[in-house]
Amino acid sequence: MNKGAKISHSVMAAAKDGAQFKAVELRSLEGVVEVVWTRSLPAEGRTWADFATECGFTPNTDGPDKAQRKHTTSIIGLDPTGVAFYQIHAPAVGEEEMASIVRMQAESLLPLPAEQIEVAWRTRPSTNGKVNITLAAARKEYLQRFAGSVREFRPSRILLSCEGMVRAWRSFFADAERQALLVSIGAENTQVCLVQDGLVTHAAVLGMGTIDLARPDDPEESAEMTGRFAQDLRVVLGSFGWEESSGWPVLVLSDGGEAIDHIVQSLNATGLQARVTTPRARDLRLPPGFEMRDVYEYRVPLGLALAALDTPATALDLFTHISELQDQQKTKANWYALVLAGAVAAVMLIALVVTWRTVDVALARRLNQQVTDPNFEAARQHQALIKTVARYRADILQLLADLNAVPGDGIILDTLHFKKGQAVTITGQAGNAEQMYKLQTGLLKQKGVSNVEISNSATDPKTKKIKFTMTFHYKNFTKKEALL
Repeated sequence: MNKGAKISHSVMAAAKDGAQFKAVELRSLEGVVEVVWTRSLPAEGRTWADFATECGFTPNTDGPDKAQRKHTTSIIGLDPTGVAFYQIHAPAVGEEEMASIVRMQAESLLPLPAEQIEVAWRTRPSTNGKVNITLAAARKEYLQRFAGSVREFRPSRILLSCEGMVRAWRSFFADAERQALLVSIGAENTQVCLVQDGLVTHAAVLGMGTIDLARPDDPEESAEMTGRFAQDLRVVLGSFGWEESSGWPVLVLSDGGEAIDHIVQSLNATGLQARVTTPRARDLRLPPGFEMRDVYEYRVPLGLALAALDTPATALDLFTHISELQDQQKTKANWYALVLAGAVAAVMLIALVVTWRTVDVALARRLNQQVTDPNFEAARQHQALIKTVARYRADILQLLADLNAVPGDGIILDTLHFKKGQAVTITGQAGNAEQMYKLQTGLLKQKGVSNVEISNSATDPKTKKIKFTMTFHYKNFTKKEALL
């Protein structure tokens, strides 16, 4: 290759968007981004491994596909459903001191032991001498399972799909403001993001999409679903700190079609003021047949690919330590495979030589002295206490996941109260008594849930909905001995 030749950089990004897997490959050259190809695959009955094959990442592949993927960076998007966001503040200090401050605050905020949680954070411009910090946290087990499911892509990075959505909005959509509430309605769910200074600071996923909201054949049911959607959206926005008087625009990503327009009009009718924002070409070279509506359809992988091209990288990365741990485990596995035969033989020989020494009288005397030592007894009691605390530690994330797994058509939960040694209490609204009792039955079927009781219920004279209070016991968390 000539020294003066321009080198292009290719990035492949893939994400699961509700009912479909979607992927794109972007190529960047001299400031122009080109869409090389796109792929999609129905998600029903398919896996990430199936989609990897569709995109050319097949084990032991020969021929042009292998050469095509050899120098292509691959990025995978993770749905933020299992990720919690927090906003914290810290004084403007050095990087090492900042990392220590973030770790201490994270441990005080998170409902699980630090060793079970993975955390990523980034700073935003300071105000009043304080640095604003966005903190994202997720269970390590959840991240490890996802990393294992996408291993066929051999991803260089795994990023949150909400980061890709916001990055695509900033680059390819109108109304790309520095601060906004961004709503992306998919077929089966809806992502909601708070964007501040051009970065994601909060994200949530609602379990309703165009399949539920856009029903021209049943306007009455569509209106009812939109009302519920607007209520859920208000709750999420309120948790972000949004107020109608704040002036933050609520923007709904749209392909310019009637379906999204109708949903936005319905939201406005409920008093939640929102407007659509549509794609437009800006420094984006499209292949033949690729239209602006396709930019909307592939918005998440497009944004993920752009985030991978950003220098310096600014996206929240929850998988840095997960990848390091997997590499270490792989290295250990290879090492164990090399030395296993010799090690087994050596251990057996050593075991034969030293077996008689284990019954040495002097060793027995030393062990007896240790057991009777007060320090030994204190250490034993300390370890027992640690095990007891771990047994009764509140697993709040798992409790929320169990509640979410309960079928609850027509149910809106308002509050969740929990305290060690007491029954968990939830309050909510139901369309009728049958829905309330179905919720009670569904809770009883959840593992670890018992003694589900309806302690209070009454019909609201205005909404005609039944307001109720339920209590239940959850694992060891609500037992009296959990008060430590």
